Amino acid sequence: MEISRPDYDPQGLALGDWTLFPSVTATANYDDNVFRSLANRSWDWYFETTPAFRLQRKTQDGIFDVFGDADFFNYVEFPRLNLIDWTIGADGKINISEHIAAALAGYYGEYHEDFASVNVIGNPSAERDYTRYFKGHLETAASYGSGDWLISSGTSLDRFDWQPTALLNGLQVSNEDRNTTYLDPYGRVAYQVAPSYEIYARALYDRRDFDQPHDRFGFDRDSSGVELDGGMTALIGKTLNLDAFLGYREQQFRNFAVDPDHRLQDVSELDYGLTADWYAAPTFTAHLSAARSLSDLILPDASLSDDQTVKLSSDWAARHDVIVQEFVAYTYSRLIGTQRVDRYPAAGVTLRYLINRYASAELAYLFTARHSTDRPSEFSDQIVTVGLNLHI
Repeated sequence: MEISRPDYDPQGLALGDWTLFPSVTATANYDDNVFRSLANRSWDWYFETTPAFRLQRKTQDGIFDVFGDADFFNYVEFPRLNLIDWTIGADGKINISEHIAAALAGYYGEYHEDFASVNVIGNPSAERDYTRYFKGHLETAASYGSGDWLISSGTSLDRFDWQPTALLNGLQVSNEDRNTTYLDPYGRVAYQVAPSYEIYARALYDRRDFDQPHDRFGFDRDSSGVELDGGMTALIGKTLNLDAFLGYREQQFRNFAVDPDHRLQDVSELDYGLTADWYAAPTFTAHLSAARSLSDLILPDASLSDDQTVKLSSDWAARHDVIVQEFVAYTYSRLIGTQRVDRYPAAGVTLRYLINRYASAELAYLFTARHSTDRPSEFSDQIVTVGLNLHI
């Protein structure tokens, strides 16, 4: 998927020193369980249209982009779910000197929470619409390389502002207790021990600040944590690219001035990650990834969702103009502080036909499910998609 395809890749429109890459994607989708419900399955057709642009300028020392998109969802049977997501942002990379490089990126947009979210409580088909939120993201990075050493650092800042959830009885449920600011600075030191072999150490600080002193259930969810990892990257032969790390992570909750019955459980776990890309042939690549992550929750007694995911995927060029992408994935999710465990199997396949430099078509199938010790939270869902992408 990363190789250049001059006959099919968009060339853009020259605007002085800048190049504009406009595109629009339109899909028709059949969803056999719109509300991700176990007992009350409802199917629907929905149409998704996504106009987007990227305005890019390349210089001798760097590259700069301004980008944006709008995502229109229109349902046939449930028009109350119609919505528009959007994003606007910019990013840039610059080589300050032979040894020093820096990058800055940011975006802001409005999005919606899928009904598959573990934070969705109750039966959405009978009670509620999508929950909307605004998200702002800013990240910086800088690196210094000399000889076999590479030192890098950076930080990311995320802001979530949640909108009220509209219920079908006309009422609204406030989500102000979910408004959060995330701060994640990090540092990384790497040393090339041999050509194509690198070892590294990495440290990350994680701070999560909620606007309100406690959530709707009386819990103080402010927390901070650290990740300490050591790993290696390697290009084995000419066909296997590997990145693996092992370490330690923890997340501690402030629990300030909270009743003892409303204290959230801290997390201290093994940290790990693996990505492997096998370039088996010029027309076939296989990918394996495994990772652990901690996700915020707004559920009684649960502090975090401890998610361990493994994914296997592949890209296959059946012809020079036909690409097949497929994946299978599995996530084991433990809700810290409770006895609940969720399991998420998923699989999908996409057939992409490159028509010419201006258009491509796709046919896709996606299966997702949740198997849970909390039986009412279980669901399975299938989506079939037919789409057309136009670009210049």
